Amino acid sequence: MMNPSENSEDNEKIDLKNLFDRFLIFWKLILLSIISFILIGFIYNRYSSKIYKSSTTILIKEESNSSLGAENLFDGIDLFGGQKNIKNEIGILKSFSLTKKTLKSLDFRVSYYHSGKFKSEEIYEKSPFLVKLGPSNITVVNQEFHVTILSENEFNISIDCNETKPFDLNTESFISNKEEAISYNKKHQFGELISTPFFEFTIVKHDLTLFTEDGWDSYFFKIHNYNELTDQYLNQQMVSEIDKDASILRISLEGTNPKKINDFLDRFNQLYLSSGLDEKNQIASNTISFINNQLLSISDSLAIVEKELESFKKKNPKVQIVNHDFNSFSQIEKLEEEKAILEFNNTYYLSLKTYFEANNHTKNIVAPSAMGINDPLLNELISELSRLYSQIEVARVNSKEEHPVVQSLLKQISNTKEKLNENIESIIASSELSLSDIDNRIENIEREIDQLPQQERLLLNIQRKFNLNENVYNYLLEKRAEASITKASNVSDHKVIDTPRLISKYPIRPNTTLIFLTCILLGFILPIGSILIYFSFNNKIIDKKDIDKIIDFPIIGKITFSEEEGDLVNVKSPKSPIAESLRSIRTNIQYLASDKKQKIICLTSSISGEGKTYISMNLASIISLTGEKTLLIGADMRKPKISNTFQLNNSIGLSSFLSNQNTKEEIINKTKIENLDIILSGPIPPNPSELLNLKKMKSFIEELKEEYKYIIIDTPPIGLVTDGIILMNYSDINLYIVRQNYTTKEMLYNLKDIVHNNNLTNLNIVINGITTNRSSYAYGYGYGNDKSYGYYHNDEDNSREKWWKKFKFTK
Repeated sequence: MMNPSENSEDNEKIDLKNLFDRFLIFWKLILLSIISFILIGFIYNRYSSKIYKSSTTILIKEESNSSLGAENLFDGIDLFGGQKNIKNEIGILKSFSLTKKTLKSLDFRVSYYHSGKFKSEEIYEKSPFLVKLGPSNITVVNQEFHVTILSENEFNISIDCNETKPFDLNTESFISNKEEAISYNKKHQFGELISTPFFEFTIVKHDLTLFTEDGWDSYFFKIHNYNELTDQYLNQQMVSEIDKDASILRISLEGTNPKKINDFLDRFNQLYLSSGLDEKNQIASNTISFINNQLLSISDSLAIVEKELESFKKKNPKVQIVNHDFNSFSQIEKLEEEKAILEFNNTYYLSLKTYFEANNHTKNIVAPSAMGINDPLLNELISELSRLYSQIEVARVNSKEEHPVVQSLLKQISNTKEKLNENIESIIASSELSLSDIDNRIENIEREIDQLPQQERLLLNIQRKFNLNENVYNYLLEKRAEASITKASNVSDHKVIDTPRLISKYPIRPNTTLIFLTCILLGFILPIGSILIYFSFNNKIIDKKDIDKIIDFPIIGKITFSEEEGDLVNVKSPKSPIAESLRSIRTNIQYLASDKKQKIICLTSSISGEGKTYISMNLASIISLTGEKTLLIGADMRKPKISNTFQLNNSIGLSSFLSNQNTKEEIINKTKIENLDIILSGPIPPNPSELLNLKKMKSFIEELKEEYKYIIIDTPPIGLVTDGIILMNYSDINLYIVRQNYTTKEMLYNLKDIVHNNNLTNLNIVINGITTNRSSYAYGYGYGNDKSYGYYHNDEDNSREKWWKKFKFTK
């Protein structure tokens, strides 16, 4: 047998017109699908939450901005403002702490919503009431507290949740791990404290406009866990570089309320800029604080010496420092001033060393240059340590302590601190040598001073102490003034370029136009795809082209579909479309085997249920109406059916004649239809094929040809048994019945092989069950009362029309 798949590969070509016609059958289904999807899109657009997007841009300055010439007054006071790493700044902007700080600053702990019929909407800054949390700070978070306003003074509040835990707002943690059910529904007055073991708060009136003017009375609010709310905002927030070659960052945020996200970004910018400015001001503040501590001790010493000098002059008004003593006095005064500054610096070095040993940050240090110390290596090491601490703070936000980047930074910090400690010790050692030298020089000059008279010497020592403390005091006052000026002139290293604004006045989600287009596309593609898959995997004969691709036998007739009951349609409805179809076949038969005066016509099919017997009976009836003697032979001896239609006794027939039990005259039955006789199949024999293959059958047909002009033989299906093939060799015209959406393509491939192997000729196709539309396809789903044969299956189950096939999509 020929492989059907091989034939199909040769014959099946894409016929766009045929494909379009097939789709056109289902135009109602496609239109219904498109309308349904458009309706789904409308509902989605109407009731889904509208998401808006706001953005702002910030300039990250690469160099510090020292205003009012402060760099000349106090070099290095902005030591840590220098080069900024864009990646570090992005990390800071994405940090959990900055976002949480912003939320707390705006008091976003409670969110308010209006309860609509189909969806809820957040009402930021428009709520008719406000929630004031109670002193216990105990509540339940992320649960809906439903509020119904009953009047301008009274409301009803309710909450119903199965599993929740009390939450401590102070520690931002749950009090216990045990989950409990809460059910609360009571009336309260505005301003009344509502207290339960699970929550405590007061609801006060805010703006009852929505209630009194718009009639909105149903609301609910949620109390948030700041940690979870921060994570939510971080997920909705995006920080990105506008250009790789520029140091401008865009910060964007998505949310359901445009005003709320704009307010958040605005406060977010303020806190980010102030945090940078605070860092710069902290250095100046640390310097001022350090100097103030030194001034306290110096001012005390200066006051004591001043009193001592005043007391001495009162007691010794005539004692003065003569000119020959002034040079020694001036020299020792300068040396002592140098010594005081060195000791002051040593105090700073020791405090700096102690600070880095005890702390892992640079927030509270005093810049070396602020103390008049311009050691390049010291400044560089402190700057490097500050940069490393900044980097590790960012790294710890996004990585665990064990991460290689964090570990690498920790190692670099350790090495830098070690170098810094060595540098400080080296500076202190060098300073000690300078102090020792100054002490020696002072000692030599003091020997000269010891030669002066006692009173002059005492006055000189007191005056020297006074001048020393006064100079150091003035020096510190000058440094404090410089630090104060620098602090006042500090500005943030960064700048807001664009204030927060919506990128579009329309929501970014849902995209109404895109959703409608997508719905229309899906409404069109899904049914088209489904129909295409159906046709691709359907092996049934759907239209004439399916037949032409497999076999090239002529199609001489198409029987239209009819829902009328009764097997003899010509008797019941002679003017019906099906009767006209049969007359058309009758006309075409007249042109077949035109050289034959008497015509033997065999009707067969592949399997039962294709309408073979039904067409045989009606065709015989139609032909007999022409006045020609017509004989219908029921040669299907396996499951006879003709007797029921004509209400004849099937006890004798073809089988009993071929088995020599009855004569020809005994088996021929007259009918009520003029010129139509019938030979029934007779009792079911055990060997139908052997009986039909007898020479007696052939001679019997020849004998009948002398009496009848048309002999129509209803044969068994050739796809199941060989009986029909035997009879088709005797006939002049062979009609093969194909039923739309019932006969399979494999059956036609099998027919092609049968015809080829048995040398059958005069084969013609009759298509059964065609619906009356403009196409040559879309035939019906069954025909008449031919309930199939049932040779190897249940006849009624296979012939019964499926319920969904009753819906016919026609143009």
